[in-house]
Amino acid sequence: MKLSFNAGAFVKRFSYGNQVHPSRDWFYLLAAALLLVAVSVGWNAWLLQEVERDGTKESDTLTESFDAAPIESVRAVFESRRVEEIRYRTEYQFVDPSR
Repeated sequence: MKLSFNAGAFVKRFSYGNQVHPSRDWFYLLAAALLLVAVSVGWNAWLLQEVERDGTKESDTLTESFDAAPIESVRAVFESRRVEEIRYRTEYQFVDPSR
């Protein structure tokens, strides 16, 4: 049995021919878009269930190599900013130069 691929016949199947049907084309486009959205929603729902049930797969290796020093330095910066903001509200006096 000889199998040959006829590219012309394959392309002709998707050609318009003598009649143009824009409503058919829009229907196919919207059907493909809705199918992709449905697949995406299904995939995300499945992934959410997996994460809620089992957690992430890399959580064990991440906690072993995690360094908290950078986070602590950022927290210290924000703490100093918070203290300075409190000082601006309570201690510092605004002097109006126009008076």
